[in-house]
Amino acid sequence: MACDTHAIGTWTYTDQAGVRHNGMNTQVQVRDLLTGALIAGLTDSNGRFDICFTASQFTQLYITFKAENAQWRVQNGSDVYNWSTPVRANPVAGSTVNFATQFPGDGVRGNRAAHVFDIGNDAWVGVPHTNGCWDPKDTTCRQLRFEWSNAGADGVDFYDQAANVVHLFPRTPDAPMEVMHEVGHALMDDVYNDAFPSTVGCPSPHFPAQASTTVCAWIEGWADFFSLAMNHTSEYRFLNGTSTDFEPPSWGSSSVAEGDVTEQRVAGALWDVIDPQIAGSEIWDQHSEGFGAVFFTLAHHVNTTLAGFWSARGTDGFDVSDAALGSLYQNTIDYGYRRPLVDGRGQFLPTFTSPAPPQNFSLDTAVQSWSVVALRPSSPTDFDLALYDNRAQTIRLGSSTLNDQAVEFIAIDSNLRPPGDYYPRVSQFKGPGTYTIESVMGFSTLQPGSSTTIHLDDSQVAAVQDTPLTAGVPVTITLTPQDPISVAGLFVMGDDPGNPSTFVQSRTAAVASAVGANSGGQPVSVTFTPSRTGEYGVVVTFDNVGGDYTLTRS
Repeated sequence: MACDTHAIGTWTYTDQAGVRHNGMNTQVQVRDLLTGALIAGLTDSNGRFDICFTASQFTQLYITFKAENAQWRVQNGSDVYNWSTPVRANPVAGSTVNFATQFPGDGVRGNRAAHVFDIGNDAWVGVPHTNGCWDPKDTTCRQLRFEWSNAGADGVDFYDQAANVVHLFPRTPDAPMEVMHEVGHALMDDVYNDAFPSTVGCPSPHFPAQASTTVCAWIEGWADFFSLAMNHTSEYRFLNGTSTDFEPPSWGSSSVAEGDVTEQRVAGALWDVIDPQIAGSEIWDQHSEGFGAVFFTLAHHVNTTLAGFWSARGTDGFDVSDAALGSLYQNTIDYGYRRPLVDGRGQFLPTFTSPAPPQNFSLDTAVQSWSVVALRPSSPTDFDLALYDNRAQTIRLGSSTLNDQAVEFIAIDSNLRPPGDYYPRVSQFKGPGTYTIESVMGFSTLQPGSSTTIHLDDSQVAAVQDTPLTAGVPVTITLTPQDPISVAGLFVMGDDPGNPSTFVQSRTAAVASAVGANSGGQPVSVTFTPSRTGEYGVVVTFDNVGGDYTLTRS
């Protein structure tokens, strides 16, 4: 028999702050008190329901709202939380029975149970699923179960791996992020097919800012991250009313232990992988992607550490390049991050409290000319610069280790050494503080009897040009600053075609140099006679500010 009558209404609950919410995906049962007839459906995204039934089968009509659907439920032992309306007798066929706005009639208890159910719904909406299950690999779905009672004393919430049940204490529903944290554990266990990583040796209770082990940090860090991601915030809010913003802490944050042995660092790293970037908001984290990519790798591999997850992520075809590694490095997790240097664009970077780890970079020399990587420290810091031929930084090509405030640089002659990739490393000798680093390629040539104007902003450190010289023919090169406060250095780099070790040189190897350290704004000049014929590199360093400079060869 076709249905001829409709029951409509809205299901709601009130949270701990007194805010009314519409309950989504709650089971709605149209029931008859006498016959036991039952027709069920779910509330929609606005908490509304519209269920069609046959009036003749429901003479004692009422509605039951049940905290259960196929994907999750809230229970107290064997009882699933449910709430029923008063009876409506003898509905008229063809009519619409409006139950209006309904809510739990048992006060705090009911509202908390309904709130837990709604947190389950938030997780369901946030997790990608194409098969109707939490685990995209399942053919038979596992229902997420919450065990909660409003009675008894509060304790430490936990996920029971054996029973596959999230256990919550009386007040925990008032802290939705704490509930979602436990959902994160349940989800990991589900997609890992019960191969949950061993928690032996993991501290209980655990404190996000304290170091433990890579396994413990992965387990708890994932759950923290999941709660952040589902709530679309970097600020984790605890039941006791306190909160912690996982976004700001980075290198040098003494209150948070560093590395992938720390839960907060793991959670912060995963958050930085997915969070939208605001220009200039963070130094190393410049990456953003959706939660779905992170979840895909979690769901298709059983990993016990962040390092294992990151390796599997690469296998899945997701970004594990320096662009993504910067999100981890922002959170003091260094899996071989090499910050890219872009030609002609200086980068202003901080260092950390001592002892500071080295900071590593990458660059490409794309043209056959002299290139330079240069570093200018802030006062009163001092940094050393090294250059490596390979990403692992085991093949060292050169270094610059001058004292105090001098600009460090290493020049590369790609006229003789084929263009390619290089890996600079900056080590803190005295600090902490800041520095500006830049890589520059020489795209122009300073010809005999010519001059050129160089303009640089304050973020830039150096400029380089090729100049062809002939053995035995004297040459004079002059640098004239246009700004009276400018302090600049002039260096001429030359190498030996028969000795490849000279193709990469620090400033101390210059065949001629002049530094205007005590005569700001005054020209600096070098005159010398080259011993070999070839392409030489003219390097200009800017020791304090940018501006306009004239470079002349005579």
